[in-house]
Amino acid sequence: MGEGEVRSTENDQEQVDVPRQGETHELEAGEAPLDSAAVEEVLSETDQLQREADRWREKAEEYLDKYRRGAAEFANYRKRQDRERAESALRTSAQVMRQLLPVVDDLERAISNIPGEFAADGWVEGVLLIDRKLKSVLEQFQVVPIEALGKPFDPYFHSALVRCESNEQPAGTVVEELERGYMIGDRVLRPTIVKVSTGPEQESEAGPGLDGQVAE
Repeated sequence: MGEGEVRSTENDQEQVDVPRQGETHELEAGEAPLDSAAVEEVLSETDQLQREADRWREKAEEYLDKYRRGAAEFANYRKRQDRERAESALRTSAQVMRQLLPVVDDLERAISNIPGEFAADGWVEGVLLIDRKLKSVLEQFQVVPIEALGKPFDPYFHSALVRCESNEQPAGTVVEELERGYMIGDRVLRPTIVKVSTGPEQESEAGPGLDGQVAE
């Protein structure tokens, strides 16, 4: 093998001329020019595929929107069910507690009327223990007494049975609880029956006559 000759081996790679930027590709012998109809066909197929992709994208967005709506409706349904169950449980508790309140009233009246000489007896302690247990049951069901004494009369919490004059309390103020009221949660279980002040005693303008009769 002479000088200047390039030795070829099995690992030699064939050199391919790659057109540089700005150069035009010259057709080799036997190479056919690009067919405009084929180009149009390729562009048409590309455009069709793009429209198909857009259509499926719209479908995906539609299905996603339906899924989100369904999920929101189901969440609202769950919330309504939870509220209805809580409301039903509250109504049931209220019915039971209303039946229990007269027993609590009677027990409180009995305790308040225990003579002082029996205060140290064991049976009195037993009655007081029963009273504490009843109050504990009320607390477990969120039943608490309404504070009415000395408060302004409120028809939502109070039921006025008697009105009386009072020099100590202004008009419209609760001066006595005749029957204790209770709340269950944030609702009135039973309003407090109260005596309400009408204000200070009004003296007669004319005053009594000499004979004890009111002057006309």
